[in-house]
Amino acid sequence: MIGSSLAQKALVLEYKVLRAPLGLLDAQLAQRLSSRSRVRLVVERGLGGLDARVGRVLGDPALVRRGALLDEHASIAEEALEQSERAAELRQAAEQAEEQARTEAEEKRTAAQRQERERVTRARREAKQAEQEAERQAREAAAQKKAAARKRANAREQQAKEQRTAAERKVTARAQRATAPAKSALKEAANEKSAASEKRGEAAKVARLAEAEKKKRQRARQ
Repeated sequence: MIGSSLAQKALVLEYKVLRAPLGLLDAQLAQRLSSRSRVRLVVERGLGGLDARVGRVLGDPALVRRGALLDEHASIAEEALEQSERAAELRQAAEQAEEQARTEAEEKRTAAQRQERERVTRARREAKQAEQEAERQAREAAAQKKAAARKRANAREQQAKEQRTAAERKVTARAQRATAPAKSALKEAANEKSAASEKRGEAAKVARLAEAEKKKRQRARQ
C-alpha cells in the first residue's frame, strides 16, 4: 500500500487520467454497440479487471467497487448473450426441424397425391379393361347364340325338307299305287287297240287281195 494519502490520491488521479481514453472508448462502444456485443463485453471486462487491480494496489475502494460492478455487468451480459445465442441456436434448430418436417409433410402429401392419382388411373384402366372384356364376352356369347340359333334353324329346315321329301315320296307312292290299275288298263287297251288295228289292216289286205283276185277272174272270163 502507498503510505502517503497525498501520494495515493495523486496516483489515483493519474490512473484516472490514463484511464480516461479507455473510458471514452467504452462510452463510444456503448453508443454504437449492443450491451450484449462481445467486443463491448471484452472492453468492459478488461476495464473492470483493471479498475479492481489498481483499486486494490492503491487502496481505493471506489475503484475496486467500480471494477467489480463492471466485471459483474460484463458477466451478466455475457451470460445473457450466451443464453441468447443458445436460444437463437435452438430457435434455428427448431425452424430447421419445422422446415424439414414441412418439407417431409409436403413430400408425403405429394407422394400420397401421386399414389392416389396412380390408384385412380389404375382403377379406371382396370374398369375399362373389365368393360372391354365384358363387351367381348357379350359379343362372343351373342355370336355363339346366333350360331346355335342358325344351327337349330338349319336343322329344323333340314328336318322339314326331309319330312317334305318323305311326304312327297309317300304321295308319289300312293299316286303310283292309285294310278297303277288305270295305267295297266290303258296299256292293255292300247295293246288291244293296236292288235285290232293290225287285224283291221290284215282284213283290209285280205279284202284287197280278194277284190284283186275277183277282178282277175272276171277279166279271164271275158
